[in-house]
Amino acid sequence: MTIRMLRWYAGAGLDTPLRPELLTNRLVNSTRRRRDSQAAVFRAAVLEFAQFGYDAARVDRIAARARVNKAMIYYHYGSKPSLYLEVVRDMLRAVSVRARAIAEGPVGADAKLDAWILVIVEEAAARPWFPPIMLRELASGAEHIDADTFAMMNTVFLAFHSIFLQGRQEGLFREADPLLTYFTILPSILIFFARQRVLSKRRKVQRLPAGAARSVDDFLQHMRSTARLMLRRDT
Repeated sequence: MTIRMLRWYAGAGLDTPLRPELLTNRLVNSTRRRRDSQAAVFRAAVLEFAQFGYDAARVDRIAARARVNKAMIYYHYGSKPSLYLEVVRDMLRAVSVRARAIAEGPVGADAKLDAWILVIVEEAAARPWFPPIMLRELASGAEHIDADTFAMMNTVFLAFHSIFLQGRQEGLFREADPLLTYFTILPSILIFFARQRVLSKRRKVQRLPAGAARSVDDFLQHMRSTARLMLRRDT
């Protein structure tokens, strides 16, 4: 960027000495506004996709929720498919990083299994929009998920697989199919949080026996004990 351009950006006359602090403040404020608008778009998108799914979601409604014009959505994310993938990847990215770190850690497999379950429960609790999006996507054949996103999903499984193999080597876990075991644990977590979303929106459902409230802490302890019992080697 030339001196003339910098002076123009700072709002100063071309013959006026450049004030670096003014330029810096404007650049910082501009960056902050872009970040704020991007975060607003993301928050609006997760609500839209969770409520309507990908096909029925509308960019104009996302823009209205975010209080930005539609051009800002395309500026930040390029397209509706790219925005949707970023919504899905946000959860998978957080889980995969933490899950891999757990699998590579120095503790025993039973502690790693507890920690792996905790990671998924914590990240799902922090993103209540993710379970309904993911369940709907899987039910539709995952037609909106690309290869890179599938690779993120695979990283979460590979972390579990590593923990499972360690448990076998330590004599803690019984012989089992690690993939089927993984698919016994993970969907239960997604369904629990999807159910939590239903209960929060339809209070009358809570009066039914199957609608009885359960805390996240209770669910976490249940999933940990269930997974251990499922994998425990008979003595």
